[in-house]
Amino acid sequence: MTANTRWRRSLGALLLPVLLLTACTAKSPQTPKPAIKPPVSTSTQTTYPLTVTDDAGRSVTLAAEPKRVVSVAPSNTEMLFALGKGDLLVGRSDFDDYPPEATKLPSIGGYVPPNYEAIMGAQPDLVLVIGGSVAERDKLANEYKLPVLVLDPKTLNDVYKDLALLGQVVNAQPAATKLVDQMKADVAAVVTKVAGKPKPTVFYEVWHDPLMTAGQETFINDLITLAGGVNIGADVKGWTNYSLEQVQAKDPDLYITSKEAVASVGQRSGFGGLKAIKAKKVFGMDDPNLGVRPGPRLILGLQWFAKTIHPELFPG
Repeated sequence: MTANTRWRRSLGALLLPVLLLTACTAKSPQTPKPAIKPPVSTSTQTTYPLTVTDDAGRSVTLAAEPKRVVSVAPSNTEMLFALGKGDLLVGRSDFDDYPPEATKLPSIGGYVPPNYEAIMGAQPDLVLVIGGSVAERDKLANEYKLPVLVLDPKTLNDVYKDLALLGQVVNAQPAATKLVDQMKADVAAVVTKVAGKPKPTVFYEVWHDPLMTAGQETFINDLITLAGGVNIGADVKGWTNYSLEQVQAKDPDLYITSKEAVASVGQRSGFGGLKAIKAKKVFGMDDPNLGVRPGPRLILGLQWFAKTIHPELFPG
């Protein structure tokens, strides 16, 4: 598999639930807005039966502590391992590649459509999914009678909340609290480092054909802002199309794309005149998942953004 193919698969895993959510919303205009999740219990141990509200605003009840979990998204798999509960996993998606131990787990295929037979064969007492496919999610919950928890964080703060929620659900509240506290401390260290410095403008390319970016209410926007930059895509919302004309009008100082596309961006029609191209300020992450996969490793993505936007503050 080529590097470009791996990038496309990773990007597809990110964008699929976003595009599916748009389609499902159009078909179901009466879908209620997600409810605000109740505060996580301050107890260090979870008491079951437990009822929580997930990111889709659904009430989810677990009769007992989960012992067999299937994750249908790499972000949820990373969260579970980060909480020290990776041993609960009995199934993961084709895209789950971190930590390395995850690749050794049986795969239940993709997400749309999920392999219902493989999921049922794993005999889970909890299925972790992301937003997007309402029909598949509801089939697992209603027809197959499985507890299905939707974790679909949009921002960095949402990641904190979902780690706390997942920690409550799988009886790992101390680990969740410790992890979130460490993440916040790491963020604070970066924010302190870049405080008072000039704020270069940044364009983040999610995809090139059509040109797409990450606007408001995305963790990419959070990372760029916290790292001391200005996201020129912040005038739009979510993961969305962004025209070349819009990029040209803002003329960013830095252009962030996939590592594979760094050398070719300037060769595209209309891109060569951009300030970032002329100054050779086009960058790509070695591991794009650090920026596009909502989980604990977003902190590594933040640190990469900070070093890229303010290299003078991070020599070497």
